[in-house]
Amino acid sequence: MWKKLWFIIFATLMFCGCSATATENNLSGVHFIKADDKLGDKTPEERATSIKSMLHKINGISGNAVVVEGHTAIIGLRLEDGMKNEATRLSREADNAAREADEYINSTSITTNERIVSLIEDMERKRAN
Repeated sequence: MWKKLWFIIFATLMFCGCSATATENNLSGVHFIKADDKLGDKTPEERATSIKSMLHKINGISGNAVVVEGHTAIIGLRLEDGMKNEATRLSREADNAAREADEYINSTSITTNERIVSLIEDMERKRAN
């Protein structure tokens, strides 16, 4: 019994091994760029304003709030009466408009929830001051 146990332990150690191969990381050719360096000359407020002006052109949207942070636009949409069933289409159009208005936008977060839109409007007002 003990011989079998020792054999299993020995075989496990042999098959698992303890190879110590070293790997080299050559990061000398990698250039690190801060995300803010790739955002253009506009301030976040100016970028948000240009996105807002594009959103005003979309039929079905009665109001909007936009906050830009880095490569992300947070957008709250107020829809016209009877347009709730078109929220998905309007969100897609808003996403396209935001990316068209600002070439540095990589992602958007868009909502039509009234409570969240109010919070985005509050954020927008606080950034403006």
